[in-house]
Amino acid sequence: MILTVTMNPSIDTRYKLESLIIDDVNRAIAQRTPGGKGLNVARVLSQLGDTVLATGLLGGYFGSYLAQCLDEEGIAHQFSEISGETRTCLSILHENKQTEILERGPEVTEAELQKFFLHFDLLAEQADVITISGSLPQGVPNSTYAELLRRSACVGCKQVLVDSSGLALEEILKAEVHPYLVKINLSEANALLRTQLEPTETKEIIKVLRTNEKLHDVPWVVVSLGSYGCVATHNDMAYCAVPPVVEAVNATGSGDAMLAGFADGLAHSKDDVSILRTSVACGTLNAMDLKTGHIQIEKLKNMKRAIQVSCL
Repeated sequence: MILTVTMNPSIDTRYKLESLIIDDVNRAIAQRTPGGKGLNVARVLSQLGDTVLATGLLGGYFGSYLAQCLDEEGIAHQFSEISGETRTCLSILHENKQTEILERGPEVTEAELQKFFLHFDLLAEQADVITISGSLPQGVPNSTYAELLRRSACVGCKQVLVDSSGLALEEILKAEVHPYLVKINLSEANALLRTQLEPTETKEIIKVLRTNEKLHDVPWVVVSLGSYGCVATHNDMAYCAVPPVVEAVNATGSGDAMLAGFADGLAHSKDDVSILRTSVACGTLNAMDLKTGHIQIEKLKNMKRAIQVSCL
């Protein structure tokens, strides 16, 4: 079973407009989906046919609505309840642009966090792979993901995949227990490594990853490069995986779809190249789909064949 953790889920509401008129009325039809990086991962894993369970924190009316939406999608979930209201995030598509308004999320008490930790322990015992991704809500310390890593190790789950950034990622990389995989995008990598690398500088990115002490003990390190695919290190190996040129209509969630591909490959003990093909194929197919965290599964086989993987 693959367990996905979303500490700060949301109701993602999308408005598509011909143009956004400031300081005037804009009429649109809303499209609402359960959001948050971990839920995007869970949705793609479900499409891939994996046994997946979503967990995290939910609260209030919107939390109940989100759980109902997951039920309708057939995604199994066991969230820990909080008193605060699950957030709503807005995405406005207009004139080939995307404007996002993201709520910070509810305030989580110490008691609610400790309750979640105990809940997590029970679920992690049953997991073969765990993904942890997304932002942390208010009241939850930056060390929380590092604590989940420690707890995962205590119950015997060593394949923990992390998609985080900023202070939470810094805490993860300082922890005694290391994740099995860290996925970051190039902007996050440049912030972490204090570089200004471009997506075409694949060899330079690999060189920095290999020489950085913070990442030295992480078996898999993946840097997503948008339409350029990704570069990755796995122990002593280094790879570049490049997708074909496609017409992207919605890049949001592509990194989450990539993480789902890694989780799927690791859960089934696939080789490195197969894992990279699946991961980049999932990210590319998500970019071709208007729905976030969603792929056209019937196109997966051909897309995997089109992914070019090379050793660096």
